[in-house]
Amino acid sequence: MPNLSSPATVVRRAAVAATLAVGVAASMPACASTAPTTGEPTASPVTPAPDGGTAGTPSPAGSGPAGGAQTTGPGAPDDADPIMRGERQIVLRPVGSFESILAVDAKGRLNLTDGDTDKSLFVLLPASDNRYQIRTAKAHSGGEPDCMGLRDNGSAPATVVAAACDAGRAGQLFTIEKTREKSQGRPTYTISGEGEVRLRATDRQGLVAQRVGEGAAGEGLSFDFVDNGAAPAGPGD
Repeated sequence: MPNLSSPATVVRRAAVAATLAVGVAASMPACASTAPTTGEPTASPVTPAPDGGTAGTPSPAGSGPAGGAQTTGPGAPDDADPIMRGERQIVLRPVGSFESILAVDAKGRLNLTDGDTDKSLFVLLPASDNRYQIRTAKAHSGGEPDCMGLRDNGSAPATVVAAACDAGRAGQLFTIEKTREKSQGRPTYTISGEGEVRLRATDRQGLVAQRVGEGAAGEGLSFDFVDNGAAPAGPGD
């Protein structure tokens, strides 16, 4: 038998329907009054981040012997790369050179060589703001590894020489920036030192450091880093 409603039930349903219609009509002006006025912002205000950081973005953790390299700027190296974290020993190869690499010669100068030596392997130790120490992978004088540093030669271009490692010496901190080019599938980099000088390797002068604008343009300004395995433990490691 179908479920038929009694007359009393029909009356009650009509009363409920009338009540709902009145409620909807009464609510319409209130809804219209909440619409934003033209020109007013519709988004919730953003709470400013505390000084020294961006809201919701954690600061990068330091890494490496001297606190970790920061990846700031368009040419910043990738701090996830184990080479840039000081975890790999590398050969420094001037881009465009088929045979020459950089090595510390008998006079203690970082220069071009055509053959492998035990002084041609280096480790990049991150400092800050894309700056690094360039340390020999193996120990030499006094049983300790050496670090590369700039030598002022007066009116002649500066050269790079091996010295006792000292992260407090600005001459031992080099800015390494990635270029847009690749060499044999590897990223390439420019290496700059204190005083706006840039390392340049040519057959005529060897490796020198020239001021930007004083001939520091053209060939020999970029290098690639050839991975040669895990870096040996350094002092204090």
